[in-house]
Amino acid sequence: MLRGALVAAAIVSLSACAGSSTSPSPVTSGTITNIAGTWTGTIASSNNQTMQFRMVLTQSSSAITGTWDSSSVSWSGQITGSVDTGSFAGQMTFSGTAADSTVCTGNAAVTGPAGQSSMSWTSNAGVVGGACPAPLPIALKIDVQKQ
Repeated sequence: MLRGALVAAAIVSLSACAGSSTSPSPVTSGTITNIAGTWTGTIASSNNQTMQFRMVLTQSSSAITGTWDSSSVSWSGQITGSVDTGSFAGQMTFSGTAADSTVCTGNAAVTGPAGQSSMSWTSNAGVVGGACPAPLPIALKIDVQKQ
């Protein structure tokens, strides 16, 4: 009986030690994609003409800020958001002048893949929360390449 108790105690002790002697490997996160710089491309929407587009982004860790403008129509704005190992999520403000000289405004939540040489962002809702005599762009698709 004593022998059985000693064997059981040894097994329990070894099991307890085995569980504490190995620690899990540290979880490593991927590298944050660097998207700082000048980008050019297009903004397309389902209800407005496709426009040429340029944005200049700065980056601090995963935080992104920047400006954008269009050479084909009179729109511009700010960009804020965050990037991780391959995607961007953020906001773009829109400000422009309509044909009747009315200032149009709004913003759009945009998301999508973010690479070091190209990005493709979308916004199904498009530009909202603003005012304009013409329809604000909806179903945005932004495709840019790094310069």
